Amino acid sequence: MSKISTALLLLCLLMLSGSAFADQFYFSSPGTVTWDGVYVNPYQANDNTHPQNNPLTIYCDDWNTEFSGNPTWNADVYALTPGNVPNFKYGQIASDYSLSLSGGVLGDSVDSSVNVYDLYLEAAYLDQEMQTELASGDSTANKQLEQIEYSDAEWTLFVNSANVDGLVGAINSSGFAGDVYSDLVGARTAVAGGFNAAGWDVLVPVNNSFGMQEFLVSTPEPSAVILLVSIAGLLGFAKFRRKREA
Repeated sequence: MSKISTALLLLCLLMLSGSAFADQFYFSSPGTVTWDGVYVNPYQANDNTHPQNNPLTIYCDDWNTEFSGNPTWNADVYALTPGNVPNFKYGQIASDYSLSLSGGVLGDSVDSSVNVYDLYLEAAYLDQEMQTELASGDSTANKQLEQIEYSDAEWTLFVNSANVDGLVGAINSSGFAGDVYSDLVGARTAVAGGFNAAGWDVLVPVNNSFGMQEFLVSTPEPSAVILLVSIAGLLGFAKFRRKREA
C-alpha cells in the first residue's frame, strides 16, 4: 500500500470514528468588555498539551455554567461535524428556547423540534461574524457593542430553564433585544444557506472539569493539528511494519 493511500485510509478512519483528543488548557484572559456583570466573548487561552497552537481565541456558548479566575482544565477537542455532536456538552438536548420579538422585547418559548447541529453551526457563525467585526476599522465603542450583542445571541442558543428568564430579561433591560434577535435570524439564515463552520472545533470539558464552560475555537485548529500528528505517527508505524515483514 502506498504512503498516500495509507494516509487517506487513516484519515477516513479517524474522521468516521469521531475520535476526540484530550488536551489541557489554561484560561489566560477574559478580555476587558463586560455586560450584566460578566465578561463577554472572546477570551484567551493556552493549549498546554500542544503549545504550538497558542494563543487561542475561544468563544463561550455556555451561559449556564460559571467559573472565576484563571483555571487550568481538561477538554476533549472535537471538530464541529454532525458525527461529533452527541459528544458536545449540549449535543443531546431534547429542546431549547425559541425567541420572538414583539414591540422591541424578546420573548421565549420552548421549542421541542430542536436541531442541535444547526444550533452549534449558528454559534460558530455568530463567533465568525464577531471575528470579522473585531478585525474591522469600526470604532472601539461599536466593536464592544457588537461583542456584547453577538455574545448574548450565542448564549441564548443553549440556555437552560433555570437561566433563560434571567438572560432574556437582562437582554431586554439592556436595550439589545432587537440587535440580538437580528443576529439570531442572520445566523439561522446563514446555516439554512449552507454555512458549515469549516475549521471550527468544540472544546468539551472532560467530566465537567472544574465546572468549566464549553468553548468554540477556530484558527488555529487544535483537532486538525493533532490529527496530522497522529497520522504521521501511524504512517511511521506502518512503514516500520512493512520493513520488518519484508
